[in-house]
This record gives sequence, C-alpha cells and structure tokens, in this order.
Amino acid sequence: MKKMKSILKMASIILIMSMILTIFITYNNISFATQNISTDINAIDNSKYPGIQEKIKTLQSKYPNWKFKILYTGLNWDDVISHEYVGHGSSPKNLVQKYGNYKGAWICSICGDTAYDNGSWRCASEQAIKYMMDPRNSLNESDIFQFEETSYSETTATELKKMTQGTFLEGLEEKIINTSKQYNVSPFFVTARIIQEQGKSGSTLSKGQGYNGKYVGYYNLFNIAASGNTTEEIILNALAYAEKKGWNTIEKSIAGGITFLSDNYISNDQNTLYLQKFNVAGKKDLYSHQYMQNILVARSEGTKLRNAYININSLSNSHTFVIPVYENMPKSACSEPDSNGTSSTEIDLVKVNVDQTLRIRNSPNGTQTVGWLEKNEIVTRVEKATSKVAGTYWDKVRKANGVVGYAARETFESEGKYKLYLVPISSSNNNVVPSVTKGDVNGDGRITSSDYVLIKNYIMGTGTLSEQAKTCADYNGDGKITSSDYVLIKNYIMNN
Repeated sequence: MKKMKSILKMASIILIMSMILTIFITYNNISFATQNISTDINAIDNSKYPGIQEKIKTLQSKYPNWKFKILYTGLNWDDVISHEYVGHGSSPKNLVQKYGNYKGAWICSICGDTAYDNGSWRCASEQAIKYMMDPRNSLNESDIFQFEETSYSETTATELKKMTQGTFLEGLEEKIINTSKQYNVSPFFVTARIIQEQGKSGSTLSKGQGYNGKYVGYYNLFNIAASGNTTEEIILNALAYAEKKGWNTIEKSIAGGITFLSDNYISNDQNTLYLQKFNVAGKKDLYSHQYMQNILVARSEGTKLRNAYININSLSNSHTFVIPVYENMPKSACSEPDSNGTSSTEIDLVKVNVDQTLRIRNSPNGTQTVGWLEKNEIVTRVEKATSKVAGTYWDKVRKANGVVGYAARETFESEGKYKLYLVPISSSNNNVVPSVTKGDVNGDGRITSSDYVLIKNYIMGTGTLSEQAKTCADYNGDGKITSSDYVLIKNYIMNN
C-alpha cells in the first residue's frame, strides 16, 4: 500500500513538472525540440526552403573543399522577425549607423530619427532585419563567412600577421593563437572581432589611457559591457568592467575576451558570427543574448575573415559553414532596403496606453497572470480579437522578452469612461497616444447635444466621422454606429 502511494505521489510530481514545462514553453513561444543540423544538402526541401540548395551548390562547384551544414531552426520566419523588431523607444535589438547607404528604408518608421547609443545610430527597419537575416542574401563569395564555424584551426603567427599587419595588434599574434587554441576558437575570428570593435589603430578602450582620468591602465579590446546613452557612459562602463576583471594589460584583455566569447556564445551554440548577432539556435535566451545591436556586424566581420583568408591564400581550403533556415520562409530572398525610400511597418505593433500597468493573462479574461505591460511599452499584437469576452476585446500580444498572453484592448463595457489600452502605432503619428471617452464624438472633453447631432448626421448620411470619432460614437460597443448609440447618448445627457 505504501509503495502504491509512493508511486502515485511520484507520478503526480512528474505530471506537475510536465505541466510547468509546457506552460513555460507556451508562454515564451519557443520550442527547443525541433532544431537539428544536417550535412545532407541534397535533402533540403526546396518547396519549404526555396533557393537555399541552389545557392549552396553554386558555391560548392567553385570551392569543392567548402563544407556546409543546414541548421533547421524549427522557428517560424514571421515569429523570428517580430522577436527581432522590438525595443522601440528604449533599446532596439537592431541598430544601423546613419551614414552612406544606410538611411531611407533602412531606418525604422516607428522610431524615425530617434538617436541611440552614441547618437549616430538609428533603429533598423523591419525590412532591414528581414534582408540581413535572410540567409539567401549572404550565400555568395562576399558574405558567406558570417556563417563559418568559429572553432579553432591550426594557424601560424606568420599567417595571422597578414591580418594584423598595419594594426595595433602587430606583435600579439602568438598570444592570440595560444589563447584561441586553449578555448577552441578561431584566431582569425578573434582578430576580426577585435579590429571590428577597436579599428585598425585602436581606440580609448585599447590604449590603457583611461578616460577623463579614470581607469588608467585598463583595457577592454572586445568592448564587453560597453553600453550606455552617451560616449562617456559607454566608455566608462567598459573600463569599469575591465577593472573588475583585472585586465590591466592588453594581453589580459585578449585572454579575457576570448574566454568570454567561448563561455558565453560558442558554448551556447552561437558558433558563427550570424548566430552571435541573431540568436536563433542558442540553448538559452533565444532571440536575446546577442553580441551587438549593429545589424551589419556579422557581415562586416565575415568580410574581414574572407580578406584574411585571401591574404594567406587559404580561401579555397576547407571551411565549414552553418546555414540557418526557417519555417514558412518567403518564396524569394527579401529585398534590400532602398536608401532613398521609406520603411513601412507590416507587423502589428501597439503602444500601451495605461497610467501604470496592464495585466497579461493566460487566456481571454483568464485568471492567471503571465506578465505585465508597462505604460508606453511597445509590443507585438499577434492576434487581434474580433469578439468580446466578459465585456471587452482580448488581444494576444508578445513582449520583447518573448512572453505571450492576452491583454484587454480597451476598458470593459461596464466602465463609464472609455479608454483604448492598446493603441496601433502609425508611421505618421507614432508619438501620440489617444485617450478617448465614449460619447465625446467631437473630442471637446464633454458629452453634449453637439455629439449626438454628429451621430445623427452620420446615421442619416449627411455627415462623416474620423476613425477616433467613430470609436467614441459606438457608445454600446457593438462595433456599429446606430440609432441605439444616439438614444443612449441622449439619455446620458438628459440624466446628467
């Protein structure tokens, strides 16, 4: 009997743990079970992943020593883009430096000319994210090396010097190679990363001179923890991190940075430049835990790797590339943004119009809270409700951190003063969040005879109403403007 009770108790524990795991995966909208890697290029389903096989075979025909792996992420393409196109107004996941060709449709229509980081960066548009994340746009000789595996391969100081020559890293080749080998990281990848971060001549973080008299003698070659809203804040945060880690020589900073990359990215299955920028394969923090906000960084560092291989005559040698593919990919490669055009928002983004917070529930009018929305937060509306539950519409939303659930779009029918909680973001006026009152059709802050006259004229066909005015005119919330609304507003006026 005791044994039977013990078995039942254990079964109950397993069931509860299973339910918790299911809830966690559901609410974070992430599935880890469907990802796998294949080396069988011929097995690629051209109907699901159009253009991938053809482009790989074109490269293989010219470079027969190159090897390719297909990373089947199991992630839906639109979901991936919506997880990357977030952070508007606070800290966008993807930034583009506003210069040269990277303007126009490269710039997010929501944030517009809002400056980020040190002031020269802008939020990248949805189209820019699609273009840079679509692997088909980089399956060519110029951009392919952002997909190269970053594991160690035998390298000599003479070979690496062809990459460091003319840079502040000259003379440090042996240190880079030895530490890279210890942590199974490509020395070429490490060198490309440092030059990308510091430039050929180095920067404040690589010269040990400190900043404004602070942190003199410390180095941070990988720009780790270099974040903030001003140049001073960015540099001081990075130097403070270097002091904390004891990086008081350039060699210690190199070793510490390599260790950081190995422990935090490569061991998390982010073993290519692409995957370090766009985390679609990590064992933790999917869609976050991304090395830089610069949307072009993977391609840029990949170009440095390619040039290094050309300099040492090893471009045709054995290189292994990991190509990610997504479910429901577009039939053709996503087009490059027009630097002279303007960007548009296809994803349904809404701004949270509340005084403090708004609950996210597990279902329409559900009793379980799965998260909270903050005032002025911008989130993705995954599904827009078409019918009311318990007196209001419940839209399915996704936060930037991946939490998914249901939030009330507006106040309940029983509430006297109407307010729209989830306000669509318009590219023409994305900073204004309207707060409207049912019955106040003319928007003067009162409900008077002028309002029901406007409704009467609209019903009779002798007048028109704006979209906001229509929301106010629909007094009973049935989605239509009829004589019932006119009577209700008239009764309200007579009783007040």
